Amino acid sequence: MQGSGLTFEDVSEGTEIPSEVNRIEFIDMLKYAAGYYSFYLVHLDRLFAKEQGYEDANIQGPFYGALCARMLTDWIGVGGRLKKLAFSVRIMGFPGDTLTCKGKVVKKYVRDGDNLADCEIWVENQRGEKVAPGSATVSLPGRGG
Repeated sequence: MQGSGLTFEDVSEGTEIPSEVNRIEFIDMLKYAAGYYSFYLVHLDRLFAKEQGYEDANIQGPFYGALCARMLTDWIGVGGRLKKLAFSVRIMGFPGDTLTCKGKVVKKYVRDGDNLADCEIWVENQRGEKVAPGSATVSLPGRGG
């Protein structure tokens, strides 16, 4: 049920969110830095990052959240709302990494007339490591609108 049309009735506890695969290249990191207006050199200057002891320029922390937000909003469609998103980067990523966003519904409930689903989300790298675990709450329309 990716895209518009997902309703509260379509999900249950354990429902998996369609995963999204993202190969991150250095140019993606540059574009993100420009859009986010974040120019810390450890993310943008490969030589500087190596001089600081890193294997390469490293992917900006908020970039992981942007990837997760896109996965969630693609899943819930135009009728849904992303209410809350939290994540923590545990393992650094570098240009050329493949980051896969995944998630599942862990709780479904109605609060103050709002149809809500709490989700466990995470980002895995190409080695299958959970590099950025997190959580999210989405609001979904009911079938009746």
